[in-house]
This record gives sequence, structure tokens and C-alpha cells, in this order.
Amino acid sequence: MQTKTEKILWVLRILAWIAMIGYTINLVSQIICLVISFTNPEAAKQIPGVVNLLSLLKYNFRLYVIAMAFVISLSAMSVYLWQLVITLLSKLNLNSPFTIQVSQKLEKIAYWLFAIWAVSFIDKKYVDWISQSVGEQLNIITIGNEFLFIAGIVYIISQIFRHGIEIQEENQQTI
Repeated sequence: MQTKTEKILWVLRILAWIAMIGYTINLVSQIICLVISFTNPEAAKQIPGVVNLLSLLKYNFRLYVIAMAFVISLSAMSVYLWQLVITLLSKLNLNSPFTIQVSQKLEKIAYWLFAIWAVSFIDKKYVDWISQSVGEQLNIITIGNEFLFIAGIVYIISQIFRHGIEIQEENQQTI
């Protein structure tokens, strides 16, 4: 019989899979949009759910490719982040949660959250700079500062797990 916590973990695994699949679809559509925009920019406008930077393409091809590279890299980083979360949730054993693998996964997730925030911050500054050059406000979805905060929290939790592992090892040595 499953405990309430095991049921919650099962639901979280399902939600993580849904999120990863969603981000993967978004990543693929952005790549397709980039490729199509080289040959047929009007057709690229019709692709649902992608960032529309096509006005930038008319202004400067190189700036457009760089902006799309930021968008695509953020999507790819998000897919990998969700894959890490799925792996963490799969390896989590409620009977013995304080393992080095869980601690390392949590730390890695914290680093990736920080990296996503940093790339998003640079992307926002880049798009703001381009918007001033073009004289047109470009619409791009950015990740807010909450990712920095969440990265800090996840990192602290990973350190708590690491300390729990040390205490567990000390207890086993004294027995």
C-alpha cells in the first residue's frame, strides 16, 4: 500500500514528465521556426507558441540568429532541468532519502536553475539593447528573478541533505 507521500511523489513524477514533454515540444518548434524563417519568414509567423522575433530578421540577420540562439538555449536548458528533476524523483527512496546521489542531483538542479536565470538575464539585456537599436519593442518571454531565489533554496536543501548524510554516516560508525 502506498503512503500519502509516495502518491505525491508519483504525481510529481507525472507532472515533471508533462513539463519536460512540453518544453521539448517548445524547443522543437523554436528550432523549426528558426530554420523556416531563413527561407520563408511569413510561414514561420504561423508556427504557434514560438517567440516572434521576425521583425528583427528584417532588420539584421546576425542579431536575429543570436536572439534565437538565446531562446533555443533557454528551452534546451529547461528540458535538461526537467530531465534532472525526473531523475531525482525516480532515485528518491523514502526509506533512506539521505543519499549522496540525491544530494548531488539537488545541487546540480540548483546550478542549472542559476544558469537558466543567468542566460535569461543576459538575453533580456541583449533584447533590450536590440530594441533600442531597432526602435521597436521586441516581445520575448524572460525568466524572472524567482529562478535565482529558487536556485538558492534548492542549493540550501542540497546542503541540508549533505549534512544529513554526514550525520547518518557518523551514527553508523558509532553503532
